[in-house]
Amino acid sequence: MSVLWRAVAPVQAGSLYALLFLLPFSKAAIEVAFGPLLLGWLIERLRPATRGDTLWRRASLRPLAAAVAGFLAACALSIAFSGHPQLSVRGFVGKWLEYLLLMVIAADVASRPRVAQRGVMALIAGSVFVLIEGVTQELFGKGLFRGHLIGWEGGSLYQRMIGPYENPIDLATYLMVVIPILAAFAMSRKGGIRWGLWGLLLSLLLCLARTQARGAWISLAVGGLIVAGWRAAPRRAGMVLAAVALLAGGVLLMRQGRPLGDAVALHDIGTRDRWVMWQAAIGMIRDRPIVGHGVNTFMANYLEYWVGGERMPRYAHNCYLQVAAETGIVGLAAFLWLLAALFLRLGRAARRPPLDASRLLLVGICAGLAAFAVQAAIDTNFYALRQAALFWVLAGMAVGLSEHAAAPQHHRPGL
Repeated sequence: MSVLWRAVAPVQAGSLYALLFLLPFSKAAIEVAFGPLLLGWLIERLRPATRGDTLWRRASLRPLAAAVAGFLAACALSIAFSGHPQLSVRGFVGKWLEYLLLMVIAADVASRPRVAQRGVMALIAGSVFVLIEGVTQELFGKGLFRGHLIGWEGGSLYQRMIGPYENPIDLATYLMVVIPILAAFAMSRKGGIRWGLWGLLLSLLLCLARTQARGAWISLAVGGLIVAGWRAAPRRAGMVLAAVALLAGGVLLMRQGRPLGDAVALHDIGTRDRWVMWQAAIGMIRDRPIVGHGVNTFMANYLEYWVGGERMPRYAHNCYLQVAAETGIVGLAAFLWLLAALFLRLGRAARRPPLDASRLLLVGICAGLAAFAVQAAIDTNFYALRQAALFWVLAGMAVGLSEHAAAPQHHRPGL
């Protein structure tokens, strides 16, 4: 039995690393990694010696824990009023509950020494393979990994880089989250490793340009400004990152016939599609403003509120409107409370001096998560499996890392 106890922590950490590495390439990686993470966490909670070894019993995390519980309660309440209760139960258990458990568990795992840093290294290693996949698509019309494994040739459908994803927007979402984290990690390194990381960052920026995703460029610029809100080196790096995202993104997108201004122009087909989807969402909110139509039922109800565009079930392409349509104003308020509690927790920890490697990494993760939250207003981020899992796992890692940043310097374990 003692062997089992000793194996729990390394298995959990290994599952977290594998998830961060494989997430761009496999939806199944989420379920495969979630099992050991959850099982290990439950074993630790049942074992008397480790039962109390969880961040979520600490007073500093009570506001965030209350926000998590509040949002889950709002989702559960919406099930009682759902016209499709089976869909709602499935969405509650298989999506929101699993996502938030990923955050809770990742926080405990990442609070251990060096786990957060190694997790970021796994994420960066995964981005190298994403880069390889994108470049081989550009050069040969077929990705090295997905192309040979499952015969995927979807790049020709969009004439834009899609990497290991099904569409360019999903790849852009991944890249805009990883790039600020990579920038922060590079600033904490020295010598040749640092220059190699900056080279990788430049390459990922070029891949982001090839996705032609205007919303991702704007969101990345917001992430850069978040970094710029901190002092000293991050401020300069954040200003540079924001400037590069705006200027290079604008120039490249204009050369590809997709100027940034078209992102809000009704003559753009993507903007028109979003406008009609948002109108449908607003119609749902108007009919059931308090508790909504039931979690996970937006597509099931979409055709009843269809006002134009493709006549088929679709997401709202605005996660906040979709949350309100499914769980009402109560659910939207709880969701915004959850995000606010998360960013407030991370922001406070990141602002404590001195600005060491752990805080610098925390700033980068905050910037990536902020970019994700901004883009969620014009896309499906929180409802796309791999993107949502990426957000909540990184959020959990950041919460765990914030415990290092919150601890006094002489008591804090090294990263």
